[in-house]
Amino acid sequence: MEKPSVDVAFENGNLGVVATSPDGICAIVSSATANDGFALNTHYTVFSLNEAETLGILPTVANYELHKTIKEFYAEAGDGTELWIYGVAKTRTLDELVDDSQVVLTAANRRIRFVTCKYAPSVEETETENGLRVDFPATLAAAQAIADDFTDNKIAPVVFIIEGYNYTGVPADLVGFSETTFNRVAVMIGDTEARTGATASKGAAVGVLAGRLAKIQVHISAGRVKSGALKPLQFYVLDTPAEQVNIDPLYDKGFIVPTTHVGKTGFYICEDILACTVEDDYHFIRDRRVIDKAFILANSTLVNYTLDDFNLVDGGKLSPIDAKVIEAEIERVIAQEMSANGELSVDVTKANDTGVRALVDLTNNVKTTGKIKGKIKVKPKGYGRILEFTIGFTLNS
Repeated sequence: MEKPSVDVAFENGNLGVVATSPDGICAIVSSATANDGFALNTHYTVFSLNEAETLGILPTVANYELHKTIKEFYAEAGDGTELWIYGVAKTRTLDELVDDSQVVLTAANRRIRFVTCKYAPSVEETETENGLRVDFPATLAAAQAIADDFTDNKIAPVVFIIEGYNYTGVPADLVGFSETTFNRVAVMIGDTEARTGATASKGAAVGVLAGRLAKIQVHISAGRVKSGALKPLQFYVLDTPAEQVNIDPLYDKGFIVPTTHVGKTGFYICEDILACTVEDDYHFIRDRRVIDKAFILANSTLVNYTLDDFNLVDGGKLSPIDAKVIEAEIERVIAQEMSANGELSVDVTKANDTGVRALVDLTNNVKTTGKIKGKIKVKPKGYGRILEFTIGFTLNS
């Protein structure tokens, strides 16, 4: 006999190419060095760079990379944004750092939506494989497994932001993600400092991406031009200024990269893609965030009906009236928390369209199985990824 529970499963392949959710809360899990105010394997919550510095996370050699990541996060997100910090020993590998994230995810009790990994090992890695650090695909697979576990078993959907660590600078070396299914992992290439500078970082400016995601609504693309340029004035791919790099092959292979736009000053995120096939409904972080928010709201609504009593009709089937009550409540909560905030697509030409539909299965024998089944559909926004117009003369006014 199964214990009473709620199970909301994600559908995929549909796109063809109540408490408020903490939508943008991020954790930085980083290689670090302990000091009198900052202990390793201990989670901290801060709301500004100043608070992090008060802990003892300073731009010295010991914690330069962690401080840089926090500084760039708050430059984008702004003071007052909740940030979780978890430092681990610099002897920990990137794979172990990813695994360590489970501690802070558990401690946060479902609040965290992004885990940003900042890797700064005590011994510099030199070996590469397919353009990145050795066994990089296995690292992404491990991050995806952790994210899936927290989503499915703890109702705590999360996305990992990982550096394209030790990138060789040769796009042809990269395999890319055309056949992978890591739809909860983003991989970034491009840093705010050159590879051979004083700090010799082999990672990426993941704090910038995390900060941008923390301050925007779930449906907004991290690359939206209207949101304004990123705060850093310069990005590099290894030692080359990013504006001099052809980022197309990196983008084509599924990496998040900085880019520029004609007529605009500064850098932007090219697009917020995840390390999975383009056919995946959740190929973009924006779509991942939208469905995750709806998932949380659906679960928090449905759990109220656990072990509730319902009227039945012939065959032990749920009464259509009771089914309508459940459908209406799901739609009400999601519409209130998302549609009303512009996070779902609403057809204003149709009366009562809210961008969400819930449908309870009236054919299932609830008395025998104890199961109430159904589907929830939410309508995502569309995005102007490619704008094509013509221009010419006219003799008409």
